[in-house]
Amino acid sequence: MFDSQKAKRISRRRRTNDILRNSLFLVVAGSDDLANIYFTIGIRRLHYDINAYTDLMVSQASNFVQELYKLGARKIGVFGVPPIGCLPAQRTLAGGFSRGCVVEYNQAAQLANTKLSAAIASLPKNLLQSVLVLISVDFD
Repeated sequence: MFDSQKAKRISRRRRTNDILRNSLFLVVAGSDDLANIYFTIGIRRLHYDINAYTDLMVSQASNFVQELYKLGARKIGVFGVPPIGCLPAQRTLAGGFSRGCVVEYNQAAQLANTKLSAAIASLPKNLLQSVLVLISVDFD
């Protein structure tokens, strides 16, 4: 009986590993962190300037991707930060009377994306047999 239970567990583990290895994982990194936590609520502004905060965000995203890899993920797409300064909520809260796009917010998103791109590009050297792609939104 013990051997049959052990065999079932091994079989389930192999099946789980196959599913993880062949699945596509999509990660959204940073949109809410910048739009809401940093700019709207402002909690993180008390402790970080935008350069340090985007470093923190990218570090956390990179760590998350590496954790997915350790769990068996091999195909990972990471979405960059869209032009958050053009989101309706951000335009309403910080876009002034004209409710235009908030340039400062979009610049922060571009800064985060530049750092995220470099971090994602450096990961495959450590994550063998992985496919990592940064999916970015055009700012034009």
